Amino acid sequence: MNAIKLTWEDKAVNAVAVLIALVLLIVAAYPLYYVLINSLNDGADAASGNIYFYPRKFSLENYSMVFKQNYLITGLGMSVARTVVGTAAAVLVTAMAAYALTKENLRFRKLYLAMAIVTMYFSGGLIPLYFVLNELHLLNNFLVYVLPSLFTFFHCLLFMAFFRELPKELYESAYIDGANDLYIFFKLVIPLSMPVVATISLFVGVNHWNDYFVPSFFISRESLQTLPVILIRLLSLSEAQQQIQQYLGNHQSKVTMESLRYATLFVSILPITLLYPFVQRFFVKGMLVGSIKA
Repeated sequence: MNAIKLTWEDKAVNAVAVLIALVLLIVAAYPLYYVLINSLNDGADAASGNIYFYPRKFSLENYSMVFKQNYLITGLGMSVARTVVGTAAAVLVTAMAAYALTKENLRFRKLYLAMAIVTMYFSGGLIPLYFVLNELHLLNNFLVYVLPSLFTFFHCLLFMAFFRELPKELYESAYIDGANDLYIFFKLVIPLSMPVVATISLFVGVNHWNDYFVPSFFISRESLQTLPVILIRLLSLSEAQQQIQQYLGNHQSKVTMESLRYATLFVSILPITLLYPFVQRFFVKGMLVGSIKA
């Protein structure tokens, strides 16, 4: 097969596109790289500034200090637990709801869809939500991270679009063999829907990992605080001034509050960043199907 010969206009457009992509890559990636090199540099030395491309005085003391703090380890563990449990529960519930809503013979199906669409544009607000959670005894409860976010209709639409793409003959043959909907859902539909499952899992997981709102308003127990809240406290100058003695003690240390912030920030973003390459191959396919059929 002969290769397509590019004209000089095509080459110019490609060159400009590559240049723009490289600029955007640098703009997006350099802040993360800057945090990394400063977190790997001696804190006292980094205070003098001018560290832009590589650590001037390499040191792991910042990370050693981070992992010595019990409150940071607790926050990291709570963030991981919330992300894993919340994502698994939300994907399961949303997928089951989407599977049911794709059935034309579902009673009151149009009413359910209309009610769900309303939730995409209107909400009760913060105060009614607080009262509801209080009545359900979810304040200062781990389940406040999980139950309110079990169902999102936008994610449901993506699931519905993907489920409709599956061959109808698959369902018909399963019914003929005596399978019920529960068996079909778990044994046939979900294994064939991994692209959209991975896509929604990524959406929900990132939201859980980065969420600052819920632990700030509905959690006051320190043991239930997640990493974003702790990070915000570290980034607060007044909070840092109050806690620097507690964190670093009176012993001589080359760790500064600024270097501790950089190390904590990098620890907080690393897990979710490492997750992207594993779900990226599913992400495009899942979003493409959802965008075409939603």
